[in-house]
Amino acid sequence: MDYTFLLGSIENILGKSNKRARDNFAFHCPFCNHRKPKLEINMHTNEEGKNFWECWVCQTRGQSIRSLLRQLKTPRDQASEILKYLPKGTNIEYKQLSIIELPKEFKPLIAATSTSVIANTIKKYLYARGLTDIDFIKYNIGYCTSGEYGGRVVIPSYNGSNQLNYFVARTYDGNYFKYKNPEASKDIIFFENLINWNVPIILCEGVFDAMAIKRNAIPILGKSISTSLYRKIITSKVKDIYVALDDDAKDRALQIGEKFLNQGKRVFIVNLLDKDPSEMGFKAFTEHIQTAKELDISSLMMHKLDL
Repeated sequence: MDYTFLLGSIENILGKSNKRARDNFAFHCPFCNHRKPKLEINMHTNEEGKNFWECWVCQTRGQSIRSLLRQLKTPRDQASEILKYLPKGTNIEYKQLSIIELPKEFKPLIAATSTSVIANTIKKYLYARGLTDIDFIKYNIGYCTSGEYGGRVVIPSYNGSNQLNYFVARTYDGNYFKYKNPEASKDIIFFENLINWNVPIILCEGVFDAMAIKRNAIPILGKSISTSLYRKIITSKVKDIYVALDDDAKDRALQIGEKFLNQGKRVFIVNLLDKDPSEMGFKAFTEHIQTAKELDISSLMMHKLDL
C-alpha cells in the first residue's frame, strides 16, 4: 500500500524520518527529545486498523496514528487531514482531550468563614487525615456544596506552568462513592508545580498519601505510572526514586522500579506493611523511608521469586 501522503503529513509534524525495517520509520522523539531518532512508527495499517508506534528510549507507545496525534495535542483540523490518508474504515473521528476546569461550584477552603458548618466539617475531616491549614493553601483545597461534585472535598493539581491539569473529588461524610473524578486524561503529573526535579522523589498511590508525605511526593492515581510522568522522570536530574505503593501492589511496585532501574536511576522500594502513608502519618512514613532498601538486579530477582 502507498502511504507516501500519510508519511509526508506526519513528517510535517515530527520532521524528516529514517526508513527502518519493513514499514517502520524512525523520527526524533518529541516526548523525551533524545538526540537520535528513536520514535518508530509503522506506516502499514494492519487488518485491525492499527499502526503501532513506540519510542525505544522513553517507551512512550500506542497502537494507532490517532493515539499518536492525541499525545502530540495536534489541532483537530490538522489531525483530520492526516487521518484521511488511513485506509477506509480506520478514519475514526479524532477527539481532542477536553480542557479541564474546576467545578463552577468550587469554593476554596481557606476562604470559608469560621461559622460555616460545612467548611468546619470538612476541615475536621482533613485534620484527622494529617493535613493543616498550611496544606489547604499549598494545595488549594476546596469543596462543593452543590452540583455534580456536591458533598465532596476537591483537591486540584497543576502542571509545571501552574495550569490546572486534573482534580480529585472525594466524599468526606461517607454517603457517596468515595471518588468522583473528571472525565479527562490521567496522562498527567499530579502536583507537578510542587515537584523539585533535582532531588529524590516519592511515588505513591493517592493524593492523600502524597499530602501526608509532605515532600516531593507524586500520586500516580492508582498502581500504574503515566507516560508523561515516566518520561519526565527519566529525562530529569532525579537520581533516587522511592516507590511507596500499598502492600497489596508489591508486584506493580517492582515493575515500576525495574523500569527506572533500567534507565540508570536508583530505586528504593518502601515497605508499607498494612498501612498506607495517609494512615501512618508523616513521622511513621519518614521512618519507613529511612529503612527502605535499594533495589538492584539481584534483589529484584529475589523479589520476583517471592511473588
